[in-house]
Amino acid sequence: MKVAVVTPYYKEDLDTLIRCRTSVVRQTHSDTVHFMLADGFPRKEFKKLKFHVELPACADYGDTPRMIGCALASAHGVDAICMLDADCWFDIDHVERLVKVMEKEDASIVTCPRRLWRMDESYMGVDTESEGDFFNDTNCYLIRRDAFHLLRVWGLKDKSISIINDRMVWGAIKDSGLKIARASKATLNYTTSFAVHYAWRNEEIPKGAKGIHEVDGKFEMVVYE
Repeated sequence: MKVAVVTPYYKEDLDTLIRCRTSVVRQTHSDTVHFMLADGFPRKEFKKLKFHVELPACADYGDTPRMIGCALASAHGVDAICMLDADCWFDIDHVERLVKVMEKEDASIVTCPRRLWRMDESYMGVDTESEGDFFNDTNCYLIRRDAFHLLRVWGLKDKSISIINDRMVWGAIKDSGLKIARASKATLNYTTSFAVHYAWRNEEIPKGAKGIHEVDGKFEMVVYE
């Protein structure tokens, strides 16, 4: 199975991007290819990669670059797609594990748990929010070709909902009627700046953490000072 990993990136620092990229390159599933989409701020270090695309800034939390990357991956004949945000990284056997579940269960979509890491890079624990029923995180999918049509939700929507579009995508997947399987082990690593993850653990909310607030029917990002 040929698997694409699609990563939109914006203004992340180089060390963060290299961590993300390295985790894909080192996958034990050998037929894995990385598509990197620069959302208006391309890094010269990645310009010579075969699948590196420079886009004008969309500034929609990676939604449009993500959809474009998925379309390119489909055009290049991949069998399945994972998504990986630039500030996240895979365990070395992440793709291999999800592929095995997909093949064993003959599922169109495989989800997995995620590990949370604090902004100071200390380990927080396995996330209880992205549990594959109420919600599944963007980075915790393996999506087979017969479900690729669902990926359009990333881009073909009102930009005002970009901030919660991961939940719109999960809703579309659950409503699709396609078979969804769950991998048991958390092999996706997510550095969280969301205040709610700290509050749920009765921890002090760090400076620079963020929250999503709804005001007059519109969603906005708030940064904690």
